[in-house]
Amino acid sequence: MSGPACGSGRRILGAVGGRVAVFLGVVALIVAAWWLFLVFSGVSHFVGKSPVDVWEYLVTGTQADQQREQVVAAMLATLADAGIGYIAGLGGAVVVAVVFAIFPALAVTFMPVAMVLRTFPLLAFTPLIVLAVGRGPAGVAVVGFIVVFFAALVTVSFGISNAPGDALDVITVFGGRRWARMLKVALPAAVPAFFAAARIAVPQAVAAALIAEWLITGNGAGSELMRAAGTSQYSALWTYAAVLILVSTVLYTAVTVIEEIVVDRFRGAARG
Repeated sequence: MSGPACGSGRRILGAVGGRVAVFLGVVALIVAAWWLFLVFSGVSHFVGKSPVDVWEYLVTGTQADQQREQVVAAMLATLADAGIGYIAGLGGAVVVAVVFAIFPALAVTFMPVAMVLRTFPLLAFTPLIVLAVGRGPAGVAVVGFIVVFFAALVTVSFGISNAPGDALDVITVFGGRRWARMLKVALPAAVPAFFAAARIAVPQAVAAALIAEWLITGNGAGSELMRAAGTSQYSALWTYAAVLILVSTVLYTAVTVIEEIVVDRFRGAARG
């Protein structure tokens, strides 16, 4: 293996190892804060469940196998719903940000509208979404799109608009048009902004999936959370909440690792 490639591999392994260490530290802090909250808040044990109770619910309890299967099935459904919203919202934001950058008049006209729509509560739109597209995957996609799209649009648009002017001028001097400027300079320059939006979109997509499952599909962890709360099944409630936080943290860390690998590749290509 060549020297530069070996160095790049070591940097990637170092980035992965660093992120794994941060992830473990975050998990430890969450568990510690969870335990301290239960100790000092005065919440009764009937309502407040500890990490030990969650472990018992999933692993060592008499019905742990059945309960674990239910949690896994619900989480897989939620991850599928979150993935729909994540791809729809983030992909839509990139496409619209590119269009706004190529046609600035559209950005001036529609960006304020997008900002106004972002402030509207999603719960107010949900009945309209159900009427318009039904209770299937389309409804989940619309909810996820709304939650993820607007924040990602602002972040990606900012990254594209801050492309280095000197590099854009070079493309123009050599006869490059708008699409050439976009593909050769603006989009590569917006990679950090894209990954910032991708990281932020992870918890947003999970939250959107929970809302959609609660109000539209009746499936997944969102529905199970509401069912557990409504029937005072507090062990199940805390378990779903803990697993959702853990999965969201894992996904956020994974996107961060991918970001560092891609950015490292870009830097290596630029140095080459």
